[in-house]
Amino acid sequence: MKESVALSPQNSLILVMGHELGEIPDYFGSELVAATGSCLAIGTLAAPDGETAITFADSTEDIEGVELVYDGVLSTPNKEVAVCDVLGEKLIVMPSAASFTRIKIFANDLTEPDQIVIVAQPA
Repeated sequence: MKESVALSPQNSLILVMGHELGEIPDYFGSELVAATGSCLAIGTLAAPDGETAITFADSTEDIEGVELVYDGVLSTPNKEVAVCDVLGEKLIVMPSAASFTRIKIFANDLTEPDQIVIVAQPA
């Protein structure tokens, strides 16, 4: 299963959450991805510079032109993983088979990617 969307997200940021009340990370440092146990915040291409293509998949097959920037586990008590904007609007939702989901984030740039691939698999 694979879904994609292209957008210029507000604040050049998207969130990956396992439930609607995920604890949003409060500090990025110099990393592209900041994480808590229930939410990942991912930087994107600056909105004035264009759109970021976001692909949500359940496997790493056919992933090209990007490198792994994050590999961790997300709490998914509602058994779904959602890509949201900073206002909490769900952009893409994928079912999860378990209460914890392994998330891999791939990007084509370490500071302002215009291509992000999010892979969700059972933990």
